[in-house]
This record gives sequence, structure tokens and C-alpha cells, in this order.
Amino acid sequence: MFESAIAELNNILDRHRWVAELAGILPLSALIDFIDIPPKLHVFELAGAAPLWSWPVTPAGSRLLLSEDRNPLRACYLDRYGNSVSLQGSDGRYSDRYFIANPETVRLCLSSQHARNIENDHKNMFEGGKRTQNLEVVYVSRFPNTVDHDVSSSRLRDMFCDTLWMHSPIYLTTSFFGWIFWAGMMITSCILQTWVSLAFLALMPMTGIIVFILFGSRPRTLLSEEPSRYNCLVLVSEHENSTDWIAFLGESSIVNSLLNRQLEQKGLMKFKGRQYLIRLLLQALILAQWAAALGAAATKDWNAYFICFWIAFCIFVHSYILKPERAAKDWLNSTAKVQIERYQTQVSSRRALLNTVMGLNPDTFAANDRTKFYDGGIK
Repeated sequence: MFESAIAELNNILDRHRWVAELAGILPLSALIDFIDIPPKLHVFELAGAAPLWSWPVTPAGSRLLLSEDRNPLRACYLDRYGNSVSLQGSDGRYSDRYFIANPETVRLCLSSQHARNIENDHKNMFEGGKRTQNLEVVYVSRFPNTVDHDVSSSRLRDMFCDTLWMHSPIYLTTSFFGWIFWAGMMITSCILQTWVSLAFLALMPMTGIIVFILFGSRPRTLLSEEPSRYNCLVLVSEHENSTDWIAFLGESSIVNSLLNRQLEQKGLMKFKGRQYLIRLLLQALILAQWAAALGAAATKDWNAYFICFWIAFCIFVHSYILKPERAAKDWLNSTAKVQIERYQTQVSSRRALLNTVMGLNPDTFAANDRTKFYDGGIK
């Protein structure tokens, strides 16, 4: 029965030459940067949100994963200065200005939450000749009655078992069915004797495991998790002449840990000089992926279709199901244990913006008396 199925598939290639020619193009096309590795690596470093079966690597991705500048104690990839558009923050009490430590993580966290629009119907909004300012107020708070999860001293539990609580049901379901789909593709490749695609599929979880070892085993955490009785406001924008402003308001320890302090990486694996060998193994696995793709393109048979189908499946999953925003939301809920509320409005001018920010700033007025300024605060 299997021999007849294989013969029928080969007959399709013989009867329709364009099918074979397309098979010679697809794997090479897949090696172009259709897979967006930077955001994928960023959320993997942030929350470990990338299944082991979803690691086809393009040439651009290999340059990133095999970079010599690899220090796991640094910020997540897109949070590093120069890898994304930076954000500037201004402290509401001391007016200290600084670059936001985690700009892309902050963007992802904000985009994962729906914003409520507040209409400003003041008459100044309808006057011409004024530069309208967009203001977003983000209230940051802890989840009530958060329960710390028991962390075992076992290395295996530190590496794997925490995924049961740090990811959403959507992620766990997608990962589970992805493994089933991967196993089905492996079995189909064995039955149809498409050995090149079988080798390519076998390389996927192997590559994922090595990436998992190199880039950290647990999600990042806020540097300071101790509660504070003080509230603060930090005004954030891309530059001082921007018309888009974000006012972060909430418990000072949370706001400062999210904006002014680098996220902390815990549970790092100790290589003891073997990191070079692990990186060499990753390079060998990536080269093997490319060799399989080139081999499938050269043979112009069903190996090419199976390989390209799996790459397209991984692209679809990370583009439409396991999006970076969803991973950031999971990280906020399960690891940081922080909830954010977004409110958006417009004000008529820069002066109106400053007055609004001063009114929101807890360090502007004296405690329990908003008719007097706080002596130690910004006026």
C-alpha cells in the first residue's frame, strides 16, 4: 500500500513539471528572512515563549544566535540600546531623566492590553493653531493575593516544570498540538520515504534545546519585588519634542523595576568553559538545516514541500497565535504578577499636558491636601 502511494506521488511530479520546479524554489525561498528571529528571541529571553519544535533558522537568524557578543546577564535582545527605538523617562519627584531600561518589553506589555479612550471636549481642543498632545496614562499595580509558586532545588524542575504556570492555556495548547503535528509529519516522512524532510524535522527540537540552553532557562523577573508604600509618576516619550507621551503611575518599586532597572535573569546554567562547544553544536545544527533545505531543492521532490510546509507552519504560529504581545501578557500575569490599566486622551497644548501631569503626579501636592504643594516635590 505504501509503495503505491509513493509511486502516485512521484507520478504527480512526472506529469506536472511545474510541481517539481516549484519544489526546487520553495526551500531556498524559505531561507530568506520570512522568519523574524529578533522578536522571537526577545520573548524567548523574556518569558521562554517559543516551543522547541519551532526553530528553523535563517542566515540572518544564525548571525544573531551565534553572535560573539553573548552575555546572558544583559537585557533581552530588543531591550538593548540600539536594537529598538529608545524611550526616555522623567521622574516625577526629582525630575531625573534616563533611558528606559526595557523599552521593547514595555511596548509589548502596553500593546497586550486594551486602552480606554477618554474624550476631551474642552473648548481649547477646537481652537486652531495649537499642537495637540496625545497622553496615555498607565496605572501599574500588583495582582491581589498573588501566590508564590514553590520552586524546587532540582535543576530539571527549574528548567521545565515552571512552564505549567508561566504560560497561558493558548500557549500550552498550541505547543501540545504542535508536538502532535510534528510527530505526524515525522511518521508521514518515514512512510513516504522522504528522508531529507525527516532529517530536517528531527533537527527542529535539537536546535530548540541548544537555544534553550544558551539563552537562559527561566523567565526574567523584576529586579525589586519588595512592595513599597510610595507611589510615583514617570513620564515617558521617545524624545522631548514628541507629541506622544505616556505617564506611568503606580507603586514606585514596580514602576522603577519595569522602567529604570534591567530585568533580572535567574536560573542561569553554568557552562564551566563548555559554552564554546555548545555554540559550535548550534552552528552545526543550523548548517545541517540549510544542507537539508538545499538537498530538498536539488532533488525537486516532496521533501521540499514537507520542509517548506513546516517552515510556513512555524511562521504562522508565531505571527498569528503565539504573538510577542501574547507572550508579554503571559509574562506580566504569571512572572511579574503585575497588571496595567491604560487610559488615552488628548490635550490641547504642551501647557495643558504639563498641567495634567502635575495633577496626576503624587509628588506634586501635600499628603491629603491638594491645595498645597509638597515641599520636596517638583512644582
